[in-house]
Amino acid sequence: MNPHDAQLSLDDIHRMQDATREQIVRQSPTRSYVLLAALGLFVGLASVDLQNPWRTATLLLGFGLFLGVGIVHEHRALVQRKPTALEGLFWVGLSAGLMLLFGVFRIAAWAWLALPPQGLLSQGTLAAAATAVTYVATAPLSRRVFRAIVLRTSALA
Repeated sequence: MNPHDAQLSLDDIHRMQDATREQIVRQSPTRSYVLLAALGLFVGLASVDLQNPWRTATLLLGFGLFLGVGIVHEHRALVQRKPTALEGLFWVGLSAGLMLLFGVFRIAAWAWLALPPQGLLSQGTLAAAATAVTYVATAPLSRRVFRAIVLRTSALA
C-alpha cells in the first residue's frame, strides 16, 4: 500500500466517524422515552416514603424502568459506538445532579409541609414529583449539551 492509498483510507475512516457522531446526535430520545424515564425516576425516588419490603420493590421497579428506558433506546439505535470519557462524565453528572436536586426539593418540601395546615402529602413524593418534572423540562437542554459534547469530540479528533 502506498502512502496516498493509506491517506485516502484514513480520510474515509474520519468521514465515517463524523457521520457516526452526527447520527448519534440525531437519534436523541423521543418524548415518550423521556416521559417513561421520568415515571421511573418518580417511582424510584418516591419509594423513600414507603416501608420495607415495599420500599425495596418500588425502588428497584422505578430505577429499573429508568435504566431500562435508556438501555432500550441504545439497543434500538441505528448507530452504536463506545462512548467517550466526556460523554460518560456527562451522564454521571446528570444523574448526580438529579439526586442533588431531589435532596434540595426534599428539604424544601419538609419546610413547606411543616407549615400549617398539614395535608396528606409526603415530602419524598413531592420532591420526587418536582425532580421528575425538572428532568422532563430540562431534557431539551440536556440534548443540546450532549450534542455539543459529541460534536466537540469530533472536532478534537
